[in-house]
Amino acid sequence: MATADLSSTISALKGGLTALPAAAAVENIESWHSQLKDAAPEVAATLSELKTALTSGSASGSSIGALLTKLGGQASGAGTSTGGDAGTQMAELGKMLTEAGKSLS
Repeated sequence: MATADLSSTISALKGGLTALPAAAAVENIESWHSQLKDAAPEVAATLSELKTALTSGSASGSSIGALLTKLGGQASGAGTSTGGDAGTQMAELGKMLTEAGKSLS
């Protein structure tokens, strides 16, 4: 898991969900999906669901919020098991995703 990717994703989320263009969000999701599809298939599956929800144009805020909350829990769990600097960043990302998800639910 690349620390630079973690840092850029955290920075993007700190700017707020609505400040992140949809195309940039989808690109970020695709990047994470390709990195995690073998190592963390459950996270990759949630990322696929989120991408589908964002690109369908018909997803509700609450459904996207639920996916972000689920992804936040998965990221937090990965952060705990990873440890080190990457683990700390994963835990931070998980917290931010969970908070963002709850704000949409």
